Amino acid sequence: MTSKPVTLCRLSHVLLAALVIVGLWSAGPVQARSVQELTTPSGLGVWLVEERGVPLVAMGFAFRGGSAQDPEGKEGLGNIVAQMFDEGAGTLDAQAFKRELANAGANLTFTVSPRAFSGGLVALKKHLPKVTGLLKIALHSPRFEKADFERVLEEEIASLAFEERDPEKIALRKFYQNAFPSHPYGRPSDGTTESIKSITYEQVVAHREKLIDIGALHVVLVGDIGPNEAVQLVDDIFIGLPRRNRQVAVEAVAPAPLDLTLRGSPGQAIEVGIFALPMPRLGSPDFFAAMALNSILGSGNLDALLTREVRVKRGLTYAISSHLVSDPTASFSLGMLTTRPGKMEEALTVIREVYADTAENGPSEKQLANTKTSLSGSYLLRIDTSSKLTNQLLGLWIDGLPPDYASRRKQGLEALDRKTVARVARRYFAPEKLSTIILTPPGQVSPAKPANLR
Repeated sequence: MTSKPVTLCRLSHVLLAALVIVGLWSAGPVQARSVQELTTPSGLGVWLVEERGVPLVAMGFAFRGGSAQDPEGKEGLGNIVAQMFDEGAGTLDAQAFKRELANAGANLTFTVSPRAFSGGLVALKKHLPKVTGLLKIALHSPRFEKADFERVLEEEIASLAFEERDPEKIALRKFYQNAFPSHPYGRPSDGTTESIKSITYEQVVAHREKLIDIGALHVVLVGDIGPNEAVQLVDDIFIGLPRRNRQVAVEAVAPAPLDLTLRGSPGQAIEVGIFALPMPRLGSPDFFAAMALNSILGSGNLDALLTREVRVKRGLTYAISSHLVSDPTASFSLGMLTTRPGKMEEALTVIREVYADTAENGPSEKQLANTKTSLSGSYLLRIDTSSKLTNQLLGLWIDGLPPDYASRRKQGLEALDRKTVARVARRYFAPEKLSTIILTPPGQVSPAKPANLR
């Protein structure tokens, strides 16, 4: 959740939900607003952006840890726990709790990614005491009723069963599973139907304690609230939560090289291709050049090199794109396309040719200038409301980045010149470094290299 267009988390990751009105609440010129870095009397860290134009407040909070703490074979356990936190609290059962939120016109969400358990709320300023009171009892006194657990489990199994029939999502899961074997990033945060079915109520109750650790907490507030009120509010909500110091460290890792052809599920009618390249990490001097190159090749726009060569000139796919996935744990470009059966190898040959030409010649001055403008503009669009800004800032903290990262990112992109970008292209975009996974319709091709599969 930083500069990267894609974050390493569940494929259908749910962002902190917001009221419809918040979607219309412009955060104003992002670069004109400052983030106040505060510390509450109890020592909790808070990032605050005051926005007095509309009487609304958005809050996001995160505890480092997340689904990396799921036991092997119990993938999705943290996700189930996260979903249970708004299923009643204190004296309110699930229906009563959600009714109280609805009466306040507010939204409260909880989610888990490999590196954090996060939550958030959006509320009118006049309803903030009531809504934060509900959040407080949800964190301190969640009910976790067995009947609610069984319902949540059934809903998640049904959702996963639907996802596991989607060839593109299957291919992505296969990529992570094989590129990150024996690593938390290789295991889906939302689990599989098999792993979810194995989770028991007792395991959910026990695992709840692993996700909440006040020593691993950070809070972001954006909206109609000042610093004194903000730190008082944060302490009021979170003081009293346990301090455990038990988070599982997620080790830095590079994706394993892959060259796999796998058989898809019954009913699959298309071929799906995943292609990936290792990239420089966040903080590397080459990071912004890699970001620009990835955009030039794979933004998905009609002038992107992969779109132009694979889709426009040859008609081998309807859509092709590549995204830079980067956080302190891993950094790589991740691309996807679909083709008619039998056309994937031709498409991948063209992709390798595009990468080879880029590695040899680099981008043109015009391509670099256009992508620098595009990347700056798209970043601002991603944080054009206060709710989006809350999510973005919280992601920066999870990734260990400073609150002024937007400015640093802009400066890093503006400083790029063609010589630097061409050097990075030669180092990282060589076609022989490209990893691929092809998911074919059943019966078309026998899976290759089955020993590499889990």
